[in-house]
This record gives sequence, structure tokens and C-alpha cells, in this order.
Amino acid sequence: MTRMEYIEGIVLRKLDYKESSKIIHVYTENGLRSVLVHGSRNMKSPFLNLVRVMNHVGLHVSGKDLLTLRDGDVLDDYHLVKENLEKFTYSLHILEIVYDFANHDHDHGKLMKFLVKIFNIVQSAKNYEIYLNMVELKMLNLLGVNPLFNRCVACDQAINLRFSVNEGGMCCADHYPKGEMNVSKEAVALMMELYYYDVQNPEDPVYTEETLKEIRHVIDRYYEYHLNFRSNSRRMLTGLIGY
Repeated sequence: MTRMEYIEGIVLRKLDYKESSKIIHVYTENGLRSVLVHGSRNMKSPFLNLVRVMNHVGLHVSGKDLLTLRDGDVLDDYHLVKENLEKFTYSLHILEIVYDFANHDHDHGKLMKFLVKIFNIVQSAKNYEIYLNMVELKMLNLLGVNPLFNRCVACDQAINLRFSVNEGGMCCADHYPKGEMNVSKEAVALMMELYYYDVQNPEDPVYTEETLKEIRHVIDRYYEYHLNFRSNSRRMLTGLIGY
């Protein structure tokens, strides 16, 4: 008798398989799972919505490495995100990060729950970018390259510090590298706030548009330098938001 399993997660990617099927990569509390969905390229398929990227789905599956879908439901399609091109592209950037590091050994259950909370906020938030920046900053801790904010990365100095992307955090005057990109105090303060932010907090982070743009570039450089990562969606996003 075939053993059935129930998995819940967010669809990160999909790809065509043979003439009529698709394989979806679903991020779950146990990491990335691949699921074959027979007939899902047929417009009459009852599973059309289950293979859409970013959908939060609950799936009944069987099999081992490549699971096969038996039945499933869309728990949330985040349609308000998908109706806004900038919002959707920004969210796809986050999904690319999650996919790229899905095989990294970290707390997948914690990240999965956090993503659901953030996407629920992004659905209705006018200033949604700050919450997606928050995901990127908090993920640095899970990936083991978290920035050090409270003291110099090379010593215990805790005053007159400046942020260094290359050094991975704050540096005192003696250890701050020459030629480093300058990061303003306002940007550092905002990154710290987002890094430690509790999503249960009813108060939204306060920031200026200029500081938001600055931390966007700092986060990009941090991911490129420490993780060798830059998403395709981020390139598209530059054309949409202008930075």
C-alpha cells in the first residue's frame, strides 16, 4: 500500500515535465521538497492553482525523493501581492534567496513560518519593501553570516564604530578597511532595527526613502560579498523601482 504524506509549504519554482505535467519545488518546514503534478499543464486540470509560484499550498503526496501529488489545496494565493508587479517581483527576489539556500542546514520550520507572516503583511502593507528587507537581514543569521552590530568585529571596541560590508559588521577606527563603501549611521540604525524586529510589533518601522534605498544597496552588496548571490528578480526590480 502506498504511504501518503501531507506537506505544507510555499511554491518556489515550477518546471515543465514531459508533455502534460509539472514539477514544483515547495519550501516546507523540513526544507525543499519536489513534487510531480501529473496533467497540470492541461488548462482543465484541477491542480492548475497548486503549481503557481508563491502559492501557499497543502499537499497530499506519495513517494520518496520525487513526490507525486495525489490531492491538495491552495491555502493562500497572495493575490494582492501578485496584482502589484513591483510587490510580486520583490517577493520573487525573496523566493529566489530561499530556493538558492534551501539545502543549507538551518531552521527551515522557523523560516517557513516567518515567510508566511511576512507575506501576509506584504499583502496589505503600502510600505511593503521594509518587511522584505527584514527577511533578507534576518536570513543572514540563519545562513551563518550575520552582521555584528554591537562591537567591532576585530576587537571589543564599542564606540566610534562604522559599518563595513566586507568585514561583516561594525569596525573601530583601527580596523575599518580602507576604500570601504560608506554606510550612514541612519542606514546602520535601520538595519539593526529590522534585524531585531519582532513582527508582532504593531508599530511599523520608521525610515526615510533615502535610507531605504541605501540599505537596499548595502544588503545587495552583503549578499554578493559573503554569499556570492544576486537574484535574477533583483535585476528586474532595478528596472521597476529605479534602484
